[in-house]
Amino acid sequence: MIKYPKTTLGCGHDNDGNFRSTSTGLVGLGGGPLSLVTQLGDAIGHKFSYCLLPFSVNSTSKLKFGSESSTVSRNGVVSTPLISKSPSTYYYLTLEGISIGEKKLQTEQSANNIVIDSGTTLTMLQSDFYDGFESAVKDAVDNSHEPVQDPPEPLRLCYRDISVEDLPDLTFHFSGADVHLQKMNTILKVDNLICLAIVPSDRFSIFGNIAQVNFNVGYDLQEKMVSFYPADCTMDQ
Repeated sequence: MIKYPKTTLGCGHDNDGNFRSTSTGLVGLGGGPLSLVTQLGDAIGHKFSYCLLPFSVNSTSKLKFGSESSTVSRNGVVSTPLISKSPSTYYYLTLEGISIGEKKLQTEQSANNIVIDSGTTLTMLQSDFYDGFESAVKDAVDNSHEPVQDPPEPLRLCYRDISVEDLPDLTFHFSGADVHLQKMNTILKVDNLICLAIVPSDRFSIFGNIAQVNFNVGYDLQEKMVSFYPADCTMDQ
């Protein structure tokens, strides 16, 4: 048994969000002073990682702390700097652009322009950038497929009678790290629709947890880096 003295665990009484009836709480992995990883700090070397499973898999995702969570030495790993910004609970990255198939869209925003968040389901892009992104996705889909007129909220782009392979490959270009997403990272199946799991936001951009499925995502808070390693999260990574 390993003991961590002076570690405070909180209890919420006025909580928002969608939670399963079997859920007993949330683990705070943010950069704020009360998060679990901040309180453990030196004891875990300021390092942690997770490997998120698809929703359809009847198993549990993996969360690791300390040196064993590091993925930096593996072949195929890519890393991008963490940016310090207020509020400190969020982890900010620099998104330089997104490739939709062979077409690359450059962001016109300043650095520190996207939050990486394991607790947000969908990926969100600021509206001014999202509009061009959605247009590029539509252009990449065969003309015989038309988007549905009234997609289920909050989704914006859905198709009926289309294969997932008809949708373009997406690569997120972070500073120093090109993260190629699999189809499971970019779509949601809703009834008989196939929808893009990326939506516009009037606030700020977020790299959500669907986009992170089957990646070992490692955080080194001392070196201020985030690493992405393609993985089969059903295996013991």
